[in-house]
Amino acid sequence: MKNRLSVGKTKPLFLLCLFLFPLLLRGQLYVVELAIRKNLPAPVVTDTTVLNRLQSDPLWKTLSLPEQELVYWTNYSRVNPARFWDSVVVPHLKVYPSLAGPESASLETDLKASRPLPIFSLNSRLLQTARLHALDIARSESYPSHNSTNGTDFNTRMNEAGIRKCAYQNMAVGAHSILLSIVLLYLDIRLPEQGHRKALLNPSLIEMGVGYAPYGKDRFFLVQDMACKQ
Repeated sequence: MKNRLSVGKTKPLFLLCLFLFPLLLRGQLYVVELAIRKNLPAPVVTDTTVLNRLQSDPLWKTLSLPEQELVYWTNYSRVNPARFWDSVVVPHLKVYPSLAGPESASLETDLKASRPLPIFSLNSRLLQTARLHALDIARSESYPSHNSTNGTDFNTRMNEAGIRKCAYQNMAVGAHSILLSIVLLYLDIRLPEQGHRKALLNPSLIEMGVGYAPYGKDRFFLVQDMACKQ
């Protein structure tokens, strides 16, 4: 993945990956090239029910600010799928019209048809697995992979953490905006199976851990580990 940072040119800002365990033992990966923008949408929309629920969890205070942002917007999108489309996705499509297409059309349909979904509860084991993986990949600046740099695969990491039932992992390399990364996970551009979107809108998934780490210059690597009730 080349690093092209010149203003006015495009660069591969976002690389998103999905791994599903144990239903699908394979990864899905794509790169989206976007121009650098300073006027990214920063919607001021707060769901106090979601925020109060998250803040009541003792694990919330252990999250870094980027991790809190990732957890909040992920849950906001699940509890308010139609509102997430109107207040978050649409403004991003206006800034990046190249993202409009069949994926955005199907996302609008899916979000507006979706009922409110359960809020993800923070799981200390999933927090540990997500954070360790984010740091492992970011510190070595390795090409994003669901395998650890020592070769340990996602399946093994979940088993070692005591996650015995369904587990899903989303990963993204992004720049500037965690919220844009979430939008791109939902869009699933050039991934017809829409695995990232399906994971985020899966009502059976109710536990989550996240990880965030700087990745090279002006970029970050984020991880969402999600699971059914353990």
